[in-house]
Amino acid sequence: MMASQTLKEKFVELQSKQTPQNSRPKIQRVPYYRRRMSNLGKHYTPKLLSIGPIHHDRSDLKLGEKYKLKWAAEYIENTALNPEELHQKIADNIDELKGRFSDDVLTLTGKSLEGFHSLEEKLSWMLFVDGCSLLYLLEKGHMKIKVGQLVLVMMDVLLLENQLPYEVLKLLWKNNESELIKCMMSFPNYLRNIPGESQSDNNMEGEGEHSVSIITNESQSETPTHLLDLQHKVILTTSKSKGKILKWTSLKKNEFKPITYRGIEDLRAVGIRLKTSATRRPTDVDFTAGWFTAKLTIPVIYVNNLAASNLLNLIAYEMCPDFDNDCGICSYVALMDSLIDHPEDVKVLRSKGILCTVWSDEEVASLFNIIGTDLVINIFNYFEVQVKLSDHYFNKYKSWIALGFRTYFNNPWTVIAFLAAFTALALTFIQTWFTVHPASK
Repeated sequence: MMASQTLKEKFVELQSKQTPQNSRPKIQRVPYYRRRMSNLGKHYTPKLLSIGPIHHDRSDLKLGEKYKLKWAAEYIENTALNPEELHQKIADNIDELKGRFSDDVLTLTGKSLEGFHSLEEKLSWMLFVDGCSLLYLLEKGHMKIKVGQLVLVMMDVLLLENQLPYEVLKLLWKNNESELIKCMMSFPNYLRNIPGESQSDNNMEGEGEHSVSIITNESQSETPTHLLDLQHKVILTTSKSKGKILKWTSLKKNEFKPITYRGIEDLRAVGIRLKTSATRRPTDVDFTAGWFTAKLTIPVIYVNNLAASNLLNLIAYEMCPDFDNDCGICSYVALMDSLIDHPEDVKVLRSKGILCTVWSDEEVASLFNIIGTDLVINIFNYFEVQVKLSDHYFNKYKSWIALGFRTYFNNPWTVIAFLAAFTALALTFIQTWFTVHPASK
């Protein structure tokens, strides 16, 4: 009887783990197997600031706690809102907000309740302070900290394990919801004002307007889960000029051959040139080919400590087991990993203005080779590009023509030599013709 009862309890537990359709992914830890990959764990861990419960009780982040209290107080003062009333909004909705975190996160948070009577009380205070301080950051408040610490704050706020539910920010926000969305979307642009991390592209300005309309005008399910989720949505918004994706079913049998190239140098060997795309969207990758030229268009990518951290956390977010998504970032990284096999490939991308970094070529190549391991990708992302690349790569005639052009026309001197030889040959032919066929008198 006891065994039967235990089995029933297990079935109840099993059914409770079912994920409702169209549910939001919960805020959770980065999977262990991603953390242990070649010292990448440091990119998932906050350096100065803990946001939310996962890293809240870490003793090495006490300085960040002082900053958060100061920023939260300044946010409340600037908004002229009553702090008790703001906190009560969180407390009244704490049961719903608890559901935004994974069970193991809540269990760990409840193990230490020093200064609080319950998990709900601790969590409501934590979300209140962290939410107000984050809103102060989103409003670009004057944080009065050193530039080096500011960079750490920017990195920490975009960590997967440092996210706050969007509902928390909405409850604490002073204006209408559309203004909150705009503040959240403009936050990455704040990085442009940080010395050493200010690489930017004017073509990115205004590109998120389409995403704003989707998020603010459509159903509630379209609102972001948190700040990192909103960034994910904006980055993967397809440009208006983007063409239709080629479906697998539209291919003839045996038309698509597996990709066997190993980096940019292999592609250049068959005459493929590189060009920067008009935007920095990962979706704006394209390939065009003719008989004499072929062009692979790739968006500009910046590689620095902040960008690496952000990219790794977007990958980790896409790989959360309860996040139903198109794996756009993972697919993009897999594509870049296929193009970057050696430091020489990085050098070529830098020379074409596609890759901007102060890192060494070896460091960049190593980064993409490591993070490109064990990714969950969507084979239909960049499928059209891969098909066209495959067709050109395996076309012997185009490869021969491209090899000839690259060998004999890769600099002005070879072109001049060819033209001189061609002119001499043409004059010799003309002279011979008139010798054999003299003009009649």
